[in-house]
Amino acid sequence: MIFYFCFEGAVPLYPKCDGSKLMGFHRASTRIISFGPAAALLIASVPLAGTETASDPTKIPPKQLVREVVNQEVDSSEADHSRWMYRQQHTDPRSNELKECIDTSEGTICRVLARNGHPLTPQEEQQEIQQIQELAGNPARLREQQKARRQDADRALKMEQLLPDAFDYEYDGREGRYVRLRFRPALNFRPPDRESRVFHGMVGSLLVDPESKRLVAIKGQLVKDVDFGLGLLGRLRRGGSFQVRREEVGKGVWQTTLLDVNIHGRAIFFRTINARQHEVTDNFKRVPSNLTVAQAASMLEGPLFEARSEHAR
Repeated sequence: MIFYFCFEGAVPLYPKCDGSKLMGFHRASTRIISFGPAAALLIASVPLAGTETASDPTKIPPKQLVREVVNQEVDSSEADHSRWMYRQQHTDPRSNELKECIDTSEGTICRVLARNGHPLTPQEEQQEIQQIQELAGNPARLREQQKARRQDADRALKMEQLLPDAFDYEYDGREGRYVRLRFRPALNFRPPDRESRVFHGMVGSLLVDPESKRLVAIKGQLVKDVDFGLGLLGRLRRGGSFQVRREEVGKGVWQTTLLDVNIHGRAIFFRTINARQHEVTDNFKRVPSNLTVAQAASMLEGPLFEARSEHAR
């Protein structure tokens, strides 16, 4: 999972970074977020050998475990075509909104439940319904956003392929049944492109499920400034940090439940993540994989939405 950033200080460079109804971050984040301010690798995994190794994953080299985890993330991502309805609390320097969102094959559509901790007024509720109806009548807007997310995901996948080689890892204990690993830049790593240069300035930790080979959490911090194009194309300043937490919401399906980003600087990588934001996602409910935008809009206006929104308050 990889982060790409798009920001100029705290102000997004793209209108799609403002957490609007067209937000597709959540699904993209499941596949994109983790390294860089929202893990995948096309390297064959090596099966654990022997009962001793199988019972204690720390018996194998940490890089090998990371390779197996990110390889499984790729396989699972390609096989997962599930759609979800979920609640999301999104906070950034410009907004604080609680939303109900639904994934469709054409994009993600959301309805705001509350702003700044307060339920919407009747007038604001009506505006929400009107905007949802407009989106349902113009799915091309969502498809365009979906196309941008796919491009971001493809770019992310290229970076994810570098993870085991970009960092050195060491075991750092357990959290319950999960294994924690610390990482730091690998001295012999040569970034093949501009985006992956961010790895040179990053340290942090991974939390993985050694049985299912899934990424549970990641924390990262920039310990030195990272310049792009001698600073002309961007600069990320030391001290920036990010955190991602994921949970299994269905059999073999993991989703991002926590995203915390606090990055200082300027860069143009990813179009759906702000430089500073905090996002908590929960209350997942699976919806049909062939759900249309019009059907999702009806769900956000119907009794199911009213019941879930009352529960959220």
